[in-house]
Amino acid sequence: MDSIEKYLELSRKCPELFAQSEELPLVLEPKELYAFAQKGGKRIGIVYESHYHFMVVDVVRAKDGSTFAYERLMNRVMGGAVVIVPYYRGKYILLRQYRHALREYQYGFPRGFGEEGISAKENAGKELLEELGVKAEKWKGLGKIVPDSGALGTSAEIFLAELSEAPQMIREEEIVGHIALDWEQLGEWIRDGKITDGFTLAAYAKVSLQK
Repeated sequence: MDSIEKYLELSRKCPELFAQSEELPLVLEPKELYAFAQKGGKRIGIVYESHYHFMVVDVVRAKDGSTFAYERLMNRVMGGAVVIVPYYRGKYILLRQYRHALREYQYGFPRGFGEEGISAKENAGKELLEELGVKAEKWKGLGKIVPDSGALGTSAEIFLAELSEAPQMIREEEIVGHIALDWEQLGEWIRDGKITDGFTLAAYAKVSLQK
């Protein structure tokens, strides 16, 4: 199955990902997609896939009738991605983790891709146990965020998690440690540019509206 056939199959399985709009309608007619790819010498459709992502190159139609390619990255499991704000004895817990895409370390709240067969809350509990070695005694959902609507076709749910015990030192998935900050310190770290992760900044904004 080639990249365009895979793309059309995905459009049938997940029509919500291929919603049409007046602004930039998608071209979903096979002949037109193949003609575009042949004329431009470009790969169209699902051009790469991994255990976590699809890299999709759509063909969209501009208002003047011309067509052009537009990229987007989709999570393989579209629902259930999470960001967890762990809270223990007055302090918020952030991981220090190496991020390959940036080639540097970042501080940020735990987060994870969605997984088949479990809810977002169940996934949040799973990620918390894997990355901090603890369970939460209280959970509070804070709503959804869209981390990068320019390239990512996905959203994540944010949960505030009050921990039942102190977090453990877990070293996996490039996690090298964690730090506990009170609310004032957390704000100072953000102000001083020590925390730049977009998921964490969005979660901080959500939590601040609860105070």
